[in-house]
Amino acid sequence: MIDHGLPVFVAVLMGLATAVPLIWLSWKIPQQILADTHLRPALEWSDPAIRGLHWQDALLVLLVCLCAIGVVMQWGAGVTAWTAFFYCAVLLLLARIDARTRLLPDILTLPLLWLGLLWNAAGMGELPLEQAVWGAAAGYIALWLPCALIARVWGRQMMGHGDFKLSASIGAWLGCFGLPFVWLIASSFSLLVALIANRFFGRRLRNPMPFGPGLALGGILMLFFDWSESFF
Repeated sequence: MIDHGLPVFVAVLMGLATAVPLIWLSWKIPQQILADTHLRPALEWSDPAIRGLHWQDALLVLLVCLCAIGVVMQWGAGVTAWTAFFYCAVLLLLARIDARTRLLPDILTLPLLWLGLLWNAAGMGELPLEQAVWGAAAGYIALWLPCALIARVWGRQMMGHGDFKLSASIGAWLGCFGLPFVWLIASSFSLLVALIANRFFGRRLRNPMPFGPGLALGGILMLFFDWSESFF
């Protein structure tokens, strides 16, 4: 733990200030995608400045603030801390968009992937570039390959390409060794949410559900608690 100089309340203020544009982007980016592709929205859209906060938006604010506090307590108030905060903020934004629309926009996943590679290539991250590249490749291929085989044999699409790209982006930041734990957390979280939705809201277990929030949760937890060091 680094002895941070920035007070925690300043980190909270930073989290609150960041959460506001994140909520706005979580509405505007899907709106633009749906408008450009002439897709019919899954729900009726309204401006978030007029529409009341959804409970998931309130949860987003809380998680952004917790991430801001976490990076300050773990890395101080330097460039590394705010780069880690940016990584967490983008993951939370992607999780919110996926939960609402089942979309993981390339406009967010691909820059996150490249920034992870460039961050480590510049020697500012904890990974050598080679591990970051292999992490990105493994993040994509390890999810895409079994899903492609299942789709070919049984004709059922298990995941979208956005999930593969998000997994690759997380791999670019965390490397290969952290990815199995990210997938384990994501799968456990998604299963738990599905069981709760089935038990209390009557949602059928066979209905597809977004995997992005679970991946985002795993990517953030592995940033703060790198359990892979204990195994590899």
